[in-house]
Amino acid sequence: MDESPTLRPLLPWRTCPFPVDWEHEFGRGGELHLEIGFGDGRFTARRALARPDARFVGLEISSASVQRALRRVKRASIANVRLVKVGAQFALRQLFAPDSLSGIVVNFPDPWPKERHADRRLLQRDFFRLAASRLRAGGALCLATDHPDYLAFSLEQAELAGAFEAVPGPPPPAVFETKYALKWKEQGKPLHYVEFRYDGGPTDAYPPLERPTTMPHALLSGTLPASAPFDKVVLAYGEGHVILHEVARRFGGADDDGDGAAERWWIRASVDEPDLRQHLLVLVRQRSSDEVIVRLEPFGDPVITPTVRGAVHAVTEWLWSATGLTVAARNY
Repeated sequence: MDESPTLRPLLPWRTCPFPVDWEHEFGRGGELHLEIGFGDGRFTARRALARPDARFVGLEISSASVQRALRRVKRASIANVRLVKVGAQFALRQLFAPDSLSGIVVNFPDPWPKERHADRRLLQRDFFRLAASRLRAGGALCLATDHPDYLAFSLEQAELAGAFEAVPGPPPPAVFETKYALKWKEQGKPLHYVEFRYDGGPTDAYPPLERPTTMPHALLSGTLPASAPFDKVVLAYGEGHVILHEVARRFGGADDDGDGAAERWWIRASVDEPDLRQHLLVLVRQRSSDEVIVRLEPFGDPVITPTVRGAVHAVTEWLWSATGLTVAARNY
């Protein structure tokens, strides 16, 4: 039986529609607020307890932080929080509809202080433009930072993006109780806070990713050999890169599909795209005496992006060049 959305504070976002139906996930409406990088979740929990009428979504990429925040939310039986383990840019574009957010909070983001790393900072011009498309008129992106250069950089990028008014001021008291704020206060560092208020002007369109109904696959004619030469493959595809790392082979034994074709190869792959990195398994299987299928495995619930389709393409091309199999059909 599927778990009720109201009982699952950790959102299984890979199986959700894009954008997410947040009324379904929370079981009700109300203002929707986003926090990027929630750390141990103490700020998230305080806000949610103080505003039971609102809904709060937190993003984090650290597994340890997700587990700490999840324990905190469960201990306090907080029903109006959803935690999501995913990167900010992908989540903001794919999981939220236009004009859906009342506010976005970014507390103490990584400042990437070295000049050569400035392009890794979150609050770039393009991110502000994406945020504007998801905020309601009058909503704000609120930044807290201990890093004056990051503050100056963010102010500059917001001005380049347009559609925002920068309003410095004192932060909500709970901001100073976050893990990093307490650390910086102990060190005597000044803390900076600014609200970037969206003026409601026109924004760019960011259509969500189209989700296919079938896994990408290819069909090849011939018989898998006992082995094939393999070297690491790096392939540019779509807006990112596909990397084929290694091959594992199984010959003989019982066949899980009951069709008598037990020969299987698994190729471990990773896909790097601007907003998302995924680890994949691509299956190569002898389906009949003269047909081989290459398909993406559902293991891990991969998000099927154009570059993920490229993983099937990369394996298909490797098989064609390394084994002499001929490509009969490409369905990716």
